[in-house]
Amino acid sequence: MAKKNSANQNQKVGIKNINPRVVRILLSTINYLLLIGAAILVIVPLLWAFAASFTPLEKTFEYAYPFSWKAFFPVDFTLEAYTSIFARGFGRAMMNTLWLGFTTVFLGGFICTSAGFAFSRFSFPGKNLLFFIVLISFAIPGDLTVIPRYIMIKDWGWINSWQALLVPLLANSMIVFMSVQFFRDLPQEIIDSARVDGASWFRVYFSIVLPISKPILISLGLLLFLSQWDSYFWPLLVAPDQKFRVVQLAISESVQEYQTFWNELLAGSMLAAVLPILLILPFQRYFINAIVGAVKE
Repeated sequence: MAKKNSANQNQKVGIKNINPRVVRILLSTINYLLLIGAAILVIVPLLWAFAASFTPLEKTFEYAYPFSWKAFFPVDFTLEAYTSIFARGFGRAMMNTLWLGFTTVFLGGFICTSAGFAFSRFSFPGKNLLFFIVLISFAIPGDLTVIPRYIMIKDWGWINSWQALLVPLLANSMIVFMSVQFFRDLPQEIIDSARVDGASWFRVYFSIVLPISKPILISLGLLLFLSQWDSYFWPLLVAPDQKFRVVQLAISESVQEYQTFWNELLAGSMLAAVLPILLILPFQRYFINAIVGAVKE
């Protein structure tokens, strides 16, 4: 028993004597290895997809099975896939989606941030109940409300219209919630001083609150834009007409009943991924801070 206690004591002493710097280096190494592994899992398929989009259909998977480093380079370089999807109206679909996205950002941003400001600064009957409904809507899958929303759009005569694609996405409970969390942290003294000077609530909102809310506005704008850019099932349901085609539906046209044009599918996917990446990269700091801030609250 004495020997066992002595061994345990020696083990504890050995653990205590481990250099903290060595532990930090070891943990950092493991962390970086995990990050490198995750980056490889993400980047490698993207590089292959990019190369395959410039490859003829019959050679798309030539070096993918079994996988070879040659898969990262186009085989018989051609722009056939890109010319084909643009000939089918991919350019119009991108313009449609851009218009819907930016319109949703401005209109939806105004609606959601106004609601968030009201919840954070005003007291009115039913406020807690209404905010509870906003919160509980997070637990309701969007697919669960598709049928009642479709019936409502059909009764209003909005099938195959811009209103059907735009209006249902303007009110976003997550955007309202994030707005409330941000506006609650604004100093009340700023608003009180403006009210004492005779500013109306609209002026307080537009001239004081919005200008100092740049980080959250950028983040909410990105979320609203991506909600439109990634939308597939709802546009397919309410606006199947070619005139209202959006980018995700244009990509899906490469998958046909008896054949899948893989190079065209990958070409469309590459183009659809470029714009969100270009938008998120410059503003990722604001985006992450807004998400983390909302979660912390």
